[in-house]
Amino acid sequence: MSVFSIRHRILAAAVACLATAGFAHADQDGADEEVTVEELRETIAGIVEAQTIASRELHDWEARKALMADLLDVHRREIELLTEELETSGRSAPGHDDAVTEAESEIADLRETRANLTAAIREARPRLHALSERFPKPLANDVSEDLARLAAWEPGDEAREALQPLLGVLAEAARFNRRFTRSLEVVDDREVDVLYLGLARAFYADRSGNAGIGLPGAGGWEWKADPALNRRVLRAFDILDQKRPPARVELPLQIE
Repeated sequence: MSVFSIRHRILAAAVACLATAGFAHADQDGADEEVTVEELRETIAGIVEAQTIASRELHDWEARKALMADLLDVHRREIELLTEELETSGRSAPGHDDAVTEAESEIADLRETRANLTAAIREARPRLHALSERFPKPLANDVSEDLARLAAWEPGDEAREALQPLLGVLAEAARFNRRFTRSLEVVDDREVDVLYLGLARAFYADRSGNAGIGLPGAGGWEWKADPALNRRVLRAFDILDQKRPPARVELPLQIE
């Protein structure tokens, strides 16, 4: 309870006593308008009693406030002692220094690994870009998103943001190199069927007698017409399409 509230109660009690005395006097017919001694005594006694109660309540409030302040101070000190104890026990725990040294060593190794990885990516990225220029169209389409992510990578970025697309391109190129891949492309302004034998060679043909060989070049695949291959290449396509029974098809595979 605030001091203002206590004072307010004292004033209210005094007013109530005076009002009671005034109303009691107003009820007497023909009496003097002056307040009698007995009425004055009762009024003063009421004021004194109100002051006594208010003083006791004020004292109780001050005592409670002091007790709360002491409790808060004790609680604050307990927190400080607990914090000091935790810090001391952490420093004095067996193996603490060894654990700190080991953690620092691991952090240093991770930083060195990250730096080496970043350097390796910076070196491999232009080489992979040059290699991608020699990719067949089907493979280039499959890895286009990874190549774009790799091109957007900056040395200050996380290494894993470049490592993932780089490894993805290499893995896809390795898969392409282990299989036959058929594609429909435009060669010499003609739409032809193309058969890639991995990444080393390709053959194309159409039903109009056109045929030829494809080889990877620095600026993309280079195509050389050879109509004499038409029947053999079409036979290979028919076998792949299961239009013919399996059979051996001889195609020129010399590495130039």
